[in-house]
Amino acid sequence: MSDERGAASALKGRLADVYLPALVEGATPALSKRLGNRATIDDPLFGRASTLSSIEPMLEKFAAHFKGATYRQVASATGVDRDVSEGVLVRGTEELPIAIVAERRRLREIELRVYYATGLSERRSRAPMLEATDATVPQVVLHVIDALRKGAVERVLAAFEASARFVDPEGKAYSKKDGAMATFVSDVASRMQIAPAGAADDGRCCCVEAVMIRTRPARDPEPAALTFERGESGLLRELRFYYEP
Repeated sequence: MSDERGAASALKGRLADVYLPALVEGATPALSKRLGNRATIDDPLFGRASTLSSIEPMLEKFAAHFKGATYRQVASATGVDRDVSEGVLVRGTEELPIAIVAERRRLREIELRVYYATGLSERRSRAPMLEATDATVPQVVLHVIDALRKGAVERVLAAFEASARFVDPEGKAYSKKDGAMATFVSDVASRMQIAPAGAADDGRCCCVEAVMIRTRPARDPEPAALTFERGESGLLRELRFYYEP
């Protein structure tokens, strides 16, 4: 496939869906052109860029850092004011969960926020990109967030199907069946508070952007994203959690 054809195929569709495929396929010039001067990108490893002159170097750094990786999409959701795409970056035997949120703003402006675990030995400070607000989310999602805040592990578990699981930022899954989910939930509830700051809900997946406050040890607020996937029963079958471990 020629570079031109690869770039064209990588850029068909919603920005949230094409962002990662374009980067791993080497279509950074075409992606920069599509983003233009009305876009802002916030990345946990490469910082924030809001002009074409700063966006292009960021995209090149990301592509170089993940050179040789492939991308597998896991889920996608469309909300009223934002689109979300989730997937896994694969390098050899390593798989890194990643979520892309593209928020549509006034005057055709768009803000693209990226969530993944950087793998750095020393944590970088990343301020919340949004303020906590009364985001419109399904009752079952509110139930889980409220139960986490109160440390009510059994209430959290009751919202999930028997075969459900949690997936942490590094891709490790915790099953409800074998009790691993209960242990993970208890640990999360004891160490952090989560306040919704926006959401995209398409009836199947609800992705909540949030302000996360770690209480043990105490740290400054930071951004996080959580995707709640519904099962056929009406209960939840999976929760995917994106933040810096």
